[in-house]
Amino acid sequence: MRYPLAYAMPVLVVILVIVGFYRGGVGFYGSLIGLVLIMPLLDEMVGKSIWPSEQRVAEMSGRAARMYDLMLWLGAIASVGLLAWALWAASTTPLAWWQLAGLVISVGLMSGTVGIVVSHELLHRGSPLCFPIMGLIGYSHFCITHIRSHHVVVATPDDAASSRYGESLYAFIPRWLFGGLRAGWEIERRRLARAGRPAFSIANRSLVWHGFSLLAIPAIWLVLGPVSALLFIGQALVAMLTLALIDYIEHYGLARARLPDGGYERVTSAHTWNCNHLLTNISLFNLGRHTAHHNRAAERYHRLGADHAAPQLPHGYAMMMLISLVPPLWFRVMHRELAAYHADRTLAPG
Repeated sequence: MRYPLAYAMPVLVVILVIVGFYRGGVGFYGSLIGLVLIMPLLDEMVGKSIWPSEQRVAEMSGRAARMYDLMLWLGAIASVGLLAWALWAASTTPLAWWQLAGLVISVGLMSGTVGIVVSHELLHRGSPLCFPIMGLIGYSHFCITHIRSHHVVVATPDDAASSRYGESLYAFIPRWLFGGLRAGWEIERRRLARAGRPAFSIANRSLVWHGFSLLAIPAIWLVLGPVSALLFIGQALVAMLTLALIDYIEHYGLARARLPDGGYERVTSAHTWNCNHLLTNISLFNLGRHTAHHNRAAERYHRLGADHAAPQLPHGYAMMMLISLVPPLWFRVMHRELAAYHADRTLAPG
């Protein structure tokens, strides 16, 4: 994590997917195999890193900062470029159903990890490019709700992206999906109402960018054919499910206390899970430092450090995502971690 080139992993994933495609066989599922079998084990073996320290951040040169920014843009190019290549490849190469399924999953995992994480970073930097990137997976309302809803009501019952204690992944996903859509629409409706404009207008970003996603399907069909259109839809669904998995593990079971005036206590380190696993963070642009991100939302990814006051995920993101697929196992692991964290806070002096 000390060196910008460590964040070039998206390029390696692109190479893996393309090589797997042309080699054939299980190569079509190389990305899935990497996420399910290789990444969880490697993340455990490599271990944790608490870099960067406050001193390192303070000493970071402008050249180093520009290199970190370059890695972010490289990730964006890798994600969008892989999707573009896959749409072309699916239109020019006859594929059996299982080969197409492997390509859909591989591209969708890339879109759902690198594409979304890059878009998230660009959103916090005020870049409008977050919308087309998220539009490619049909989840552009994220660019509306993430700052104006999630960061405001995180760890409360009002947040569709905060999973609740005892809520399984499978109960969370529909609430997350429809709650996010509803929040995006409501934010835009109120914004336009203040400007004296109707909700159904070209100024409604939710309508415009979801329209972009829907219109992309027939456009791809006309230009590249039905197989490419099916791939576009499939990778978007995989990407959305990947985002749901990530959201599920980042705030599970953490809740802000209700105040006498009906509001909630301010957001603190106690309301987000921190993850210091090295491979998780270099593959997801420090997304595991989610606690620091919520505490300093405008901070760039390479300046986010470990938060030792936050609850700590016992494993890296890939392993936690796999565990979340089995609710009894998830509850056993996470309820134990929550109990230990709250016990430590109770015993802590002051």
